[in-house]
Amino acid sequence: MLNKKGYTIVEGIIAMLLVAIMVGGIFTALMASRRAIIEPSYREEMLYTVESLSNQLKNYVDAEGNLDSLCGSTDPLSNGDHDCSSMLPDVCKTGDGYNSSLTYNVSGIAVNADGGRFSPAVNQIKIKIVCNGEVL
Repeated sequence: MLNKKGYTIVEGIIAMLLVAIMVGGIFTALMASRRAIIEPSYREEMLYTVESLSNQLKNYVDAEGNLDSLCGSTDPLSNGDHDCSSMLPDVCKTGDGYNSSLTYNVSGIAVNADGGRFSPAVNQIKIKIVCNGEVL
């Protein structure tokens, strides 16, 4: 019998396959950790922008009672959708054709008062922000 030394081609292919699986797992873990590091800064900027828009909506009437324009709208609390993408933070405006938007929707709802009567309609505002494809 011959005393063979070395590896066969099958053993080499199996070893390369195992190395490829390990490298793929490590790469996936690194990408997940990178995303976890970057995401809080995006979320912090997005939350600050939503808070700023919310405060502006609360205080949209100036001291004399005149309407201020907000995001190009002269009546910021009229029913319907309003686009405030101009208020987006810089981190949401990266790359060509970035997928970011800041909108809010105003709808009037009736609130049930004591005794089964309904009070005048109250505005309900829903704010939606999308930053580079991530929805807050």
